[in-house]
Amino acid sequence: MRKTTLLAASCGLLLPSLNASADDKIDFATQIYPFIKSGCIQCHRPEHESPDRPGRKIKPKGGFVFTNKADLLEAEEDGKKFIEPGKPDDSLMLYVTKLPLDSDGHYPPEGKAPQWTEAEKDLFAKWIAAGADFGDWVEDPDPLTVPEWDGKEKAPGTTETAK
Repeated sequence: MRKTTLLAASCGLLLPSLNASADDKIDFATQIYPFIKSGCIQCHRPEHESPDRPGRKIKPKGGFVFTNKADLLEAEEDGKKFIEPGKPDDSLMLYVTKLPLDSDGHYPPEGKAPQWTEAEKDLFAKWIAAGADFGDWVEDPDPLTVPEWDGKEKAPGTTETAK
């Protein structure tokens, strides 16, 4: 009886966190930026010196830098903003992640960085729909450091490498 009561009490405490409402605020710094950093920053960080070729500068792909709020909000291509607050369907950054992997317009390119999961794309869309609030986040304190990646995708919903 005691175990049943303890289990019921524990479940009662956990259920509210599992049933997050649409009103829950998405925290950009802890929930959104980590997958932007892992999937985009390899190519979209500020100009920097090549670690392999001293004196050679590496510029951000397409001139787009995704390591600070101002550049993320200003980025646009062909009149389409990368992040259009309140309008996920009009946001180019989300659109390119949803294209088929073999499409020339899909980002990140296969093999260059981890692909965003469906859960990450959904969370990104919800964050944009809610107004793309960056909270206190203004910029990455270490914009040139890129998370290490082994070049292999993870199986959806697991920590195991896909075979």
